[in-house]
Amino acid sequence: MTNFWRTVQKNYFQHALSRTLLALIVCLPYQLGCALQTSAQETSSSFSQQFTKNTKEILQSGIEIERFSLHFRMESAKQPRFRRLRYFLSQEAASAGLLAFEVTGVDQFGVGRKRPLKLDPRPLRGSLAAATTTSIIASSGSMFELSSNVVQMLKNKKHGYDPKSANKYIASKLRHIDELLAQRDALLAANTNDPSYARVAAEGKILHDLRSSFVNEYSHFNADTSAYRTYQNMFYLLNASYNAIGALGANTAYRALARPHLNGTANVLFIVAGSMATVTPIISQAAGYYARRHAYTTLKKDVGASDFSPDQFAADLKNLETVSGGTEGSLIQSLPLTQRVAIYTQSNELFTKQLDSETKTMRKLEKVALQTSTLGPAIGATLLTQGILGTYGYYHYPIQPRKQINQYYCGAIVGTVGAGAAVIGNAASLLAGYSYEHKLSKQKKLPVQLIQQRLAHLDEIEKQVQTLQ
Repeated sequence: MTNFWRTVQKNYFQHALSRTLLALIVCLPYQLGCALQTSAQETSSSFSQQFTKNTKEILQSGIEIERFSLHFRMESAKQPRFRRLRYFLSQEAASAGLLAFEVTGVDQFGVGRKRPLKLDPRPLRGSLAAATTTSIIASSGSMFELSSNVVQMLKNKKHGYDPKSANKYIASKLRHIDELLAQRDALLAANTNDPSYARVAAEGKILHDLRSSFVNEYSHFNADTSAYRTYQNMFYLLNASYNAIGALGANTAYRALARPHLNGTANVLFIVAGSMATVTPIISQAAGYYARRHAYTTLKKDVGASDFSPDQFAADLKNLETVSGGTEGSLIQSLPLTQRVAIYTQSNELFTKQLDSETKTMRKLEKVALQTSTLGPAIGATLLTQGILGTYGYYHYPIQPRKQINQYYCGAIVGTVGAGAAVIGNAASLLAGYSYEHKLSKQKKLPVQLIQQRLAHLDEIEKQVQTLQ
């Protein structure tokens, strides 16, 4: 009986062992497959997490550059409060004083060219005193505005918005982005067999494009700001100079009423002042152009700026949208936000055009208020002509007072046209500037308003980028 049970137990254990081995043989491939699949998923997940972290840092750095660029444009282009009005008043005073002298000159020289002894010096003395005083006011006004620009530049430097500090900041951010892009490219090269490779590669092209786009926008703002600031400062300096010479010329003419031998000197000073007034816009524009070129060159040297192609960027964005479609794209968490940042950046071209358009119009009105562009050379030419006629009359007809005064009379007529145009042009430009600014303000299209809107949009994107894990 005992042997019987031993035999049964032995056979049972042998069958059980056989069944266990059979089960292991059957289930092993399945379990191994499950383990490999789990490992592959973990590897893919790790791949996605690494790229997401890298992309998040790149996007955040890019957003910081974009935000700084917008603040740089807004702060460095800021104009002192009430500048337009106070500068108008100083220049209008000079134009009005000059017009008063010219009108008086036409009246008195008109009498003197027929009857020299009938010429009354008292009205001329009063008008020349007024012209001297108002020219000093105009010169002082330009020097005051130049000084206020220097103060603003010091404030900007304190906050890091001067060109040198700004370039240094941008360069440091770009170096960090370049390091991250290099790490990303190396990680991509080591995972060429990953299912997400195509999508990550397409995203990488967008990130490289974004890097170029951010530099392109900053370089544009930097060059534009440098050009206008240089143009404006040069104009203020030259305007102060020729108004000071004009004041000296008017004062010399005042003294010449008692000492006629000073008439030649007075008219030579008028020639110098008129010549400077004529070429001031040209010199200022040339200085601004040089500053723009210098800003681009300096930036390229400091940050290694690369060319940005909007067409290539649009093509890369379209490719990203194509390869990221489908369910598998969800494994790369950064893709949707990269696309959104790219779309935001793509709209930069339209934003920049609109900003430049409004800024250009406002600056054109400011330049007219500065008596540049169309008015400047024309007004300067009339004063130059008056000086030439006066000098010719004094030296060519030294002992023929009627002919001499006739040249003064003709010069006063030409000067009246120039001074009158200055008075009217100043007032018209002030009104046009305020009207246009009010219109833009109502439409929320003032340059500062456009920048603030873009900053608000950028803040929204940054909040979403920070959610990436």
